[in-house]
Amino acid sequence: MLSRFNKVMILSAFAVAFAGCASNPPNVVSIPNSSDPAVEVARTEELVNEARAKQMDVLSPDNFKDAERALSKAKDYQADKKSSEKILQQVSYSRAWLKEGESKSDIARKSLGEIVDARSGALRANAPTMYPKEWKKLENKLENTTKDIEGGSLTAADKKGADIVAAYRQIERDSVAKQYLGKARMTIEEAEKDKASEKAPKSLAMAQGKYNQTMKLIAQDPRNTAAIARTSEDATRESDHLAEVMNKVNAGNSEALVLQNERQQRMISSLRKETKSQERELTQAEKQLEVAKQQEAELMRQQALTQTADKLRGELRPNEAEVFTQDGKVMVRLKGLNFASGKTTLTPQNKSLLKKVETALNDVPTSKIEVQGHTDSTGKADLNQKISEQRAKSVQQALIASGASSQNVNAIGMGDEHPISNNGTAAGRAQNRRIDLVIEPKIQE
Repeated sequence: MLSRFNKVMILSAFAVAFAGCASNPPNVVSIPNSSDPAVEVARTEELVNEARAKQMDVLSPDNFKDAERALSKAKDYQADKKSSEKILQQVSYSRAWLKEGESKSDIARKSLGEIVDARSGALRANAPTMYPKEWKKLENKLENTTKDIEGGSLTAADKKGADIVAAYRQIERDSVAKQYLGKARMTIEEAEKDKASEKAPKSLAMAQGKYNQTMKLIAQDPRNTAAIARTSEDATRESDHLAEVMNKVNAGNSEALVLQNERQQRMISSLRKETKSQERELTQAEKQLEVAKQQEAELMRQQALTQTADKLRGELRPNEAEVFTQDGKVMVRLKGLNFASGKTTLTPQNKSLLKKVETALNDVPTSKIEVQGHTDSTGKADLNQKISEQRAKSVQQALIASGASSQNVNAIGMGDEHPISNNGTAAGRAQNRRIDLVIEPKIQE
């Protein structure tokens, strides 16, 4: 596994590493007695866990075990309330062993690089849980090899390395297969024991095909979990289908009849889905049609408003009436129609204007006209309300007398609550004593 040059370099490194080894670790760095033992013990435990994550427990097992023993002794001293000096000494020993183990692990990685990668993959596949006995045997074999390397011998790595790599690769594949295909394999095996090859050969072949497809994918790359997950779902689904078919066959049906019935059910289901889809499309189309109708109605209403307002503006002079649209209705503010303060009767001039208004209204289709009477703020509110109602009725009667339909013309008093000018001036009060016609145009079909 290594070139001759690399072997010489690694062995030289081991020779240096082993020089002067004793029962205590080399290169111990003392920790000041002023340090907090609890903090140092906790930090050392973190270092041990980090070393394990880097696989020091298998790359340099003896050093790692020595580090764990020293840490354990420090904890025991701590529990027995020994002196800080004794606790910190064991902590320093543990860290020194970790340092030594780190150096040996680097050397081991150079000779066992492929093994480390293979073992990492097996760990990610959860091999220790999936195959605990096989994993333990493989770990023991690796530990013996790394111990030989720790001892300065690379012969074991050369002889056993390829086999160990192959074993880790295989247990990784087996673990991935067990994780993703365990249920499918068990279902297929049970069906085979129940003579599925005779009772349901087509269903068995489909399940085996999906299973073998996933196994082939795992063999090619067990770390491509996204693709393996997708194909294993198909394999599990087909194996479940095999079990269903076997149950129906064992109940007295033939596989051909079971599969034919399934095809018919799928066809019915497909037709139902298609029908529901068409129903949804129809409902959506009806909603769109309704929206279109509403939009068209709104457009026609706006056109009727605009046309009515334009027609009335063309027949009434600006000093006679102000015409505008508001809240979906046409407002005709009769500027030329005025009442004296407190009065409700119409003057001949007012009647003449109303006659002209009625003539203009005859030229536009209307569905409803509301006559709104308004007063200024002079006097009490209840009296103003009555005056506004009487003014509105006076105009209503005049319009009806001129030919307007009594069913289409309503009168309402608004009192003094809606001024359009300043009630503090005579001119403003005169403007507030007014009549507004609120017209709802009739929309032509």
